[in-house]
Amino acid sequence: EEESPDVAEVIRMHKEKQAKLADQMLHMTKNLMQVSIAARDIITQDNKALSDIQDTVEKNSSKLTRETAKLEKYNKSSSMCWVWSLLFVVMVIFIVMVIFIRLFPRKR
Repeated sequence: EEESPDVAEVIRMHKEKQAKLADQMLHMTKNLMQVSIAARDIITQDNKALSDIQDTVEKNSSKLTRETAKLEKYNKSSSMCWVWSLLFVVMVIFIVMVIFIRLFPRKR
């Protein structure tokens, strides 16, 4: 008869441990669920931010392409302008030199 109370006590202790473990597992499951929900929300926000950034990059890329084409066109026209300007300056200098030589000939 002495063994019956000890066995009953051991069974009761095991049931208490099982109950505590079940409570801990339930608590951990709830925490895991909260962390999962928070992670899902953060990932959703990050995906939205990445999508917005991608849209902005695409818009800026197309604008950059357009402006590059305009700049190349302007650069070609401005280089021709410089060529004509330099040609005009060289001609003016040549004419001034001819006039200078005619006005002040060398003395012999």
